[in-house]
Amino acid sequence: MPKNYTKRLESLQKRRFDDNLEKSILSESFKRSDIGQSAKYTLESMKPIESSYTQNTIKAAENIQNNLKEKLKSEYNLTFRHQGSTITDTHIKIHSDIDILVFTDTFETLENPQIPSNPYQGNPVEDLITLRKKCFEKLDNTYNQVDDSNSKAIQVFPTQPKRKVDVVICNWFNSNLWKERNNEIYRGIYFLDRDKKQRIKDFPFAHIHQLKNKSLNTNKNYNKVVRILKTLKVDADYEIKLSSFEICCLVYDIEDRKLNLPETSSLLLLNVASEQLAKLIDNKLYREGLKSPNGTEYIFPNENKVVELKKLKLEVDELIIDVSKELASQYKSLNESFIY
Repeated sequence: MPKNYTKRLESLQKRRFDDNLEKSILSESFKRSDIGQSAKYTLESMKPIESSYTQNTIKAAENIQNNLKEKLKSEYNLTFRHQGSTITDTHIKIHSDIDILVFTDTFETLENPQIPSNPYQGNPVEDLITLRKKCFEKLDNTYNQVDDSNSKAIQVFPTQPKRKVDVVICNWFNSNLWKERNNEIYRGIYFLDRDKKQRIKDFPFAHIHQLKNKSLNTNKNYNKVVRILKTLKVDADYEIKLSSFEICCLVYDIEDRKLNLPETSSLLLLNVASEQLAKLIDNKLYREGLKSPNGTEYIFPNENKVVELKKLKLEVDELIIDVSKELASQYKSLNESFIY
């Protein structure tokens, strides 16, 4: 069944709609009448969000962290970091979400064989739960919409600027590599899962570093492929149960040489994406061995996501067919240079 690209273009415009300006923030090429709908949908979806909106998202996060720092300064010397698609330039909405990592100064976790100079005697989970409660109280007294139901984050919905900000409670994990090299890329975190009463180890800064390097090494085509796959996921007529993290990871493992195409060959990135999805679907050994960019976890360790990968591949392949038909009607093909 042919896709309704009029509807999909409307969805794209809604994701990039500025309420204050009362218009969608799109490229000049979006206005061109000589470009077919499916090609326009593809290439516009690959475009980055205008940087001023990304900065506004970061500003929303900074407002919240400044509020927390000030209101809890008598009890904590909190530090903060950011994570999420906004930071790696793979977001597809101008009003994108962002995560604030809130770090306690009460304790840090050391990797063996490091020895603390001032041993911590408390309960790390309970101390993080206490910090979370205090953060929620301060935020709930400041903002109209604060949701404490999520086990891993307090969700805040500021209006100036309008965003969703996840506040994640953490402590630092000082790895031996971090101690040796003094580079935050190698520094880990433990973040709180309140309902399970446990801490989960992660290395978000290594992840961010790897994705930014991938972008640099592929002429930012890595970002384009992630954006179009995330767009196809949200615009599909059925649910595709793949997270943004999983999409970032599966695209990350594509060889740089395959992604390193000139700007005028951006449509060919659809073929590259389809090939990678086929490899993941057909090659169980490869799929189950695929690790995150920071090398700390397997992305698809079992069969659970194969159906979802097939759904996403179907979306990509149908888009390739539609764009190819559209170009053929103009006596063109995907292999030809296309200036957008």
